[in-house]
Amino acid sequence: MLYLTINVYFMKFINTITVLLFSLLVSICTHAQNHKEIGHLEFSDTLYNFGPVNESQGVLSHKFSFVNLGPEYFVIEDVNPSCGCITPDYPTDTIHAGEKGEVVIYVDLVNHPGVFKQKVVIKGNASKEPINLYVSGYVTPSPQPLADWERTSSFKYNTIYLQKNYANFGVVSNKSIVSMEIPVYNSGTQSVNIQLDKLKLPSYAKVNLLPVKIESNQRGVLKIFFNPKEAGMLGYFAGQVEVVFLSGSTVTKVPVVVTATIKEVFTPAEQASVVGPRIQLDKGEIDFGTIKTDDKHTRDITVVNIGKSDLLLNSIRTSCSCVEAFADKTILKPGASTVIKVVFDTQDRTGAENKIVSVFTNDAANSIVTVKVRAVVTEDVPAPAGGQ
Repeated sequence: MLYLTINVYFMKFINTITVLLFSLLVSICTHAQNHKEIGHLEFSDTLYNFGPVNESQGVLSHKFSFVNLGPEYFVIEDVNPSCGCITPDYPTDTIHAGEKGEVVIYVDLVNHPGVFKQKVVIKGNASKEPINLYVSGYVTPSPQPLADWERTSSFKYNTIYLQKNYANFGVVSNKSIVSMEIPVYNSGTQSVNIQLDKLKLPSYAKVNLLPVKIESNQRGVLKIFFNPKEAGMLGYFAGQVEVVFLSGSTVTKVPVVVTATIKEVFTPAEQASVVGPRIQLDKGEIDFGTIKTDDKHTRDITVVNIGKSDLLLNSIRTSCSCVEAFADKTILKPGASTVIKVVFDTQDRTGAENKIVSVFTNDAANSIVTVKVRAVVTEDVPAPAGGQ
């Protein structure tokens, strides 16, 4: 009787241990799978030392470059500097798999003499642990106090100071004109204005100087207007405008980079419509498998309009210049189909590759459709089994 009682308790103990071990194994596998299926920003460096610098240098900056090595997208959701002397500039758009980018850290040296080491903490949709970027150096005090305009303006062109020489509009609608103001300071002895007759601006941009004439040692703003419709495309856009300033007989040309992600925006009624176009792809992923470097490889994506009105393929963009994608037809009647050819050029590439093809359409319910492109690029591709 005693033997049976001990045996029953022993079996219960074994069953309990088995259940716990199984639960632990499932948890580990789930964690590994979830960890695998997220974006991951890999930075080329996470610490930069400016070395000895003088307070009179005003604002310094350093670019931390990264690449998303994860199989999924990454979105930077929160960036926290450890000091008010630090200003971060980072991408606010979706960072697709394989996409490269940078985080720029601006350091205001004024009133911060001595040794400094500051941290910027980055959190995202896929971050298990925050990403920490560090900047350090040694600041020697300036013999004379700096003017406020001098320490807040990072870019100098002759006597003209700009706080920044770029206008990143982020995600914008293709139906709305947007604008951005860039602070300007005139440190010269003569007034400054824009030489309108010398401006050769692209159709998507206009510029104004407010006030029209900035007097000596005075501030103003350079206002950049961006018309996404005139850019003639959807997706990521990058361009440059050249602003021509005139101070006396001195002509100063200032390049300003304009960037934006252009998206078609639909009303709630359009999104809920049952008579509009509807896009359907035969696949959401292309896996080239193991392929050879320095070669071109092609796959097809079949697109079908399952809606009740014409489907427009407005734009097809890729996350890398190594991938091209183009459609046989860009207008599909209800029930019609076409093929998007995806060509992956592996020149000078090796290792695991993860790219994205984005299709922009007039489907109000699904205006941007993405297809993942995967491959492992090697110099020698193993021969098929059996020598075939």
